[in-house]
Amino acid sequence: MANHCYVNSIAQVSCQKPLSDEWFDSPCIYEDKYVRAQEPDTKGLIVPSEARRMSKILKRTVCTAITALNESDIKQPDAIITGTGMGCMENSEKFLIDLSRFGEQCLKPTLFMQSTHNTISSLIAIILKCHGYNNTYSHKGISFESSLFDAWIQIKSGMIRNALVGAHDEVTPFMDLVMERTHPEYSLVSEASVSTIVTNTRSDRNLCEISDVRLLHRPEYSDLAALLNPEEDGIILLGLNGNSLNDEPYEKLVRTLSYNPHILQYKNIFGDNFSASALAFYAASKIMQRQEIPSLMLWNAEVAPDIDEIKSITILNQSDGTTWSLIRLKKV
Repeated sequence: MANHCYVNSIAQVSCQKPLSDEWFDSPCIYEDKYVRAQEPDTKGLIVPSEARRMSKILKRTVCTAITALNESDIKQPDAIITGTGMGCMENSEKFLIDLSRFGEQCLKPTLFMQSTHNTISSLIAIILKCHGYNNTYSHKGISFESSLFDAWIQIKSGMIRNALVGAHDEVTPFMDLVMERTHPEYSLVSEASVSTIVTNTRSDRNLCEISDVRLLHRPEYSDLAALLNPEEDGIILLGLNGNSLNDEPYEKLVRTLSYNPHILQYKNIFGDNFSASALAFYAASKIMQRQEIPSLMLWNAEVAPDIDEIKSITILNQSDGTTWSLIRLKKV
């Protein structure tokens, strides 16, 4: 696969200021265990009459997608590939509540049509009038990596030139209660919507290059450690959150390594959900672009590492202790 794959632009909506990199210097700090995303200003991005019919997650999706496209040199992508763990939960809940109250009479079809997982990719395609490849991955905590891997493979093999890749998950108050019982490893539960444009074209717009994407099912720690080396993986971004139930696999992997990399974290800034790894990708891309590391992302260190040039960052994520992903970003 001779083609290269570059990150052209990226946008986020989260518990930090939406569609902004303000978190880099002045992050919002939360003490609560559950924080919803800050809603973006849809003016200029979504037609008001359409925005009124959209749920929160769909508004966030369109805002990040349009922003990423506007910041890139691509007007219409060859492919739209989305990852989501739970899909449009707010609409799903409303539809099921109506079904419980009214039976099968007088149900609103819009809630059903906008509650499926592939609603997100479909809506973006309709707005952009994009008739290209369109796919949705729902693989819990590695949904984003699955969508990115699809785009990366197709770009590297020359099947497409570029793609709009995203990951989007909302956590309603009811879902927070469910996650509290089913995911005790979470420390701060929040929401995420990330859209990025990846392309095979090198330009001044590129934030970084995606040099490798891997998905591994039930790997041994020794096998994971064998994939890492100090030259390419001197800086590793992990999904640490301060909860021992969550952090133990990451800490065990670090202890297995034959060298001492610089370890970064991101969930203390953005929180946790099934699309949290997309925010790790977003944060790493911005670090590569700005060539600096926010102090809040340092793990077990008070001072940023003395690095003249940040040449690469490796993102490692694990889901349910069974599936791991590796994403390598390197400087263009």
